[in-house]
Amino acid sequence: MNKRIAETLIVCAAAATLLTGCSFSGTPTADPADVAATAADALEQQVGSRPEMDCGTETVEIVSGTVVNCVLTDPETGLTYDAPVTISDVDGLDYVVNVDVAAEPNS
Repeated sequence: MNKRIAETLIVCAAAATLLTGCSFSGTPTADPADVAATAADALEQQVGSRPEMDCGTETVEIVSGTVVNCVLTDPETGLTYDAPVTISDVDGLDYVVNVDVAAEPNS
């Protein structure tokens, strides 16, 4: 998986319904672990193995265009890559994630 991730800009989509609540403004939110799991699911479908994803600890607003700065760990090599996740196509409790994995590992 590491070579395909490192050499390819990966854009994946997956519907998610694991919203955890709403903020005071009425904007739906999700736990960052749920966003990470959704992104890992999408990448697993794309490349055939499941990476570890860490999307931090901040609650994520589910609004089209929201970018969550996540880090992908390749399970085969242990190398980490920046992997921003963009929320799009929000429809009620469903949303799509687009994952952009960096071509080079973090140092």
